[in-house]
Amino acid sequence: MRNSVLHFVLQCFVTLILSGFVSCSTSELSPEALETGRDYFPVSKGNYWIYKVDTIDYRFSGDTTFGSYFVKEWIADTLYRQEGNLVYKLEIYRRTDTSQIWKIDSVWSLRVDPDKILKIENNIPYVKLRFPLREGSRWDGNQYNTQQDIYSVFWYTVRNLNKPYIFNNENYPSVEIVQKIDSNCINKSEFREIYYKGIGLGFKRLSSIQYTQVGEDPCGQIPKIEMGYTKTFTLLQVGKE
Repeated sequence: MRNSVLHFVLQCFVTLILSGFVSCSTSELSPEALETGRDYFPVSKGNYWIYKVDTIDYRFSGDTTFGSYFVKEWIADTLYRQEGNLVYKLEIYRRTDTSQIWKIDSVWSLRVDPDKILKIENNIPYVKLRFPLREGSRWDGNQYNTQQDIYSVFWYTVRNLNKPYIFNNENYPSVEIVQKIDSNCINKSEFREIYYKGIGLGFKRLSSIQYTQVGEDPCGQIPKIEMGYTKTFTLLQVGKE
């Protein structure tokens, strides 16, 4: 419990830097914001999302390890900025199988602005969505952090806006946010998220793979993985408590 509180204090410190003074509130998002695409990330106190996470680790030794676990993201509390925007306490839970009880892993936060949603993960803020959402529109997802330099901007790009996607045997409009997709004979990167309208994040893939560079012309050969990882989040359940 003490560690959870300390994590949340750190999250609030980052949020204060980004947004100014906050105080407690339980206000909800206004319905007028739906036309901008904000309904692709519905944020409200009590909302939760449960994901199955599948992992593949490629090691330099040649070993490949497969794993899986479950993650729950729960909006535990709401803070209110004087400017009228909301900041939410987001508790992250984890377990290795469904027979175990949830154990808190970390405490993040969400900041909801009229034109964007920031998700602060382990004290690192990311601009997850920028409104209004339009096919092909893009923004600097790392605008408020130091995860890149001026030569490697991660442009988050909107793709497949309102494309039907099946979740729990029902069709939902979706939007794909491509953070980075790159493939060549040296490495392969895939960082993307898919959001379902009225639900939130439904799918996420993080993948970074490096290929072996051998011989005089490594690009003329079939790529062989030297090291890297792939992590895939698939939404299983969404609700409110």
